[in-house]
Amino acid sequence: MITEDIKFSFIVPHYDGVITDEQITEGLASVAQSTYKNYEVLVYHDGPSSRKPIDFEQFGFKEFKYKETKKRYNDWGHSLRDLGIREASGDYIVHFNPDNILHPDGLTGIVYAIQMDEEIGLGQKVRDSGDWSVSDFQRYREMVICPIVLEGVLRAPSGSLWRTRNKYQRTLLDGFPVMQYNIDCMQAVISKKLWLSIGGWYDKSEESDGVIYQKLWHENRSLFSMTPIGVHR
Repeated sequence: MITEDIKFSFIVPHYDGVITDEQITEGLASVAQSTYKNYEVLVYHDGPSSRKPIDFEQFGFKEFKYKETKKRYNDWGHSLRDLGIREASGDYIVHFNPDNILHPDGLTGIVYAIQMDEEIGLGQKVRDSGDWSVSDFQRYREMVICPIVLEGVLRAPSGSLWRTRNKYQRTLLDGFPVMQYNIDCMQAVISKKLWLSIGGWYDKSEESDGVIYQKLWHENRSLFSMTPIGVHR
């Protein structure tokens, strides 16, 4: 039985000129509709805002924080993600871009992987083969990779991803193997403990999510959720 003992922190980078208010509203509304309710939402705006403030109260979040930084970082939101990692109170971090859509059962799928896989998967290997240990499981559960639907994206025969103008053309990205250009920012849900152990979101390059996630996976491995966490638009 799934319990709500695990708390998630949604870190949402928000800045002018990239995502429309309509997209942000739809994204945050999808978080509010999550069937799993133990989470907080942290929104960080990149410098002084030149747009009309969004009415965040409309979403009814039990735990919510909005913060404007004193300067613009202009690094694709990576410095904002790093701030969120350090200020989050949750056990696991979800890096949620404001144009993402959360699947209603996305968090439940992650919790299922964390709470149940020890008994039905890794725990069985510990008992039967001796190749695994409890410490192995504890290390694996610090990172959960989830499938995600890429909207307006097609996969070419070569395996590369191509952006299209048709939002109804979609590709399911399972995140395996974990490597650059094969995993999206929201797909890797990682414990705050593990994030802090590597110095937070330390890489500020445009493709840093793929770089960081690939390195973490090779060093720690992960669990995999079978439930799509959401949609990248």
